[in-house]
Amino acid sequence: MKKAWLLLLLASSACAENAAPTGDFMSGTKLYAGASIGTGQQGDTCNDPFFNGACDDADGAWKLFGGARFDPMFGAEVAYNQLGKTSKSGTSGGSAASMSNALSGISLSGVGYVPVTPEIEAFGKAGVVMWDRETTQTSAGTTTASKADGTSPLLGGGAQYRLNDNLHLRGEWEHMFNVGSDSAYETDADLYSVGLMYSTL
Repeated sequence: MKKAWLLLLLASSACAENAAPTGDFMSGTKLYAGASIGTGQQGDTCNDPFFNGACDDADGAWKLFGGARFDPMFGAEVAYNQLGKTSKSGTSGGSAASMSNALSGISLSGVGYVPVTPEIEAFGKAGVVMWDRETTQTSAGTTTASKADGTSPLLGGGAQYRLNDNLHLRGEWEHMFNVGSDSAYETDADLYSVGLMYSTL
């Protein structure tokens, strides 16, 4: 296992040397900021065996993000994520029922980069998301509203394409685990997005 990790590290180092971006990473920390739009999905919204009706577990989503690259391979990123609202409407247990669930959060991640070509690099991230949930539910003629917040793990990955020395096109996927405070509203959430990033590189 140690030999496999050593070979992987040597291969990554060779790739970085041969396909490193033209910017001078080693002159200091590089900063960036950007915005993305896409789709937010709350995977367990429609997983209710007692519910019959229409259910939509995805919505338009967006995020604002910024970060720092400390060297060609590693950095850190913070983002505000707005994952939109999911909803369902129909019947449950013979009574009219509906629910909407809005989700947003602030994430903090460490990011690792691997050059693919001089213009393209792949990246992976791991961190946490500090989420806020707002839910409105109607069942048997009674409407209730609830709010909750918490912190959950986050994993993600993607790629970015260098348009010029400062502007990049980015596509990525992020997965947030167990977002919600109890079994009735807890769900994993995904954000699929495409955006532009301005960097000091």
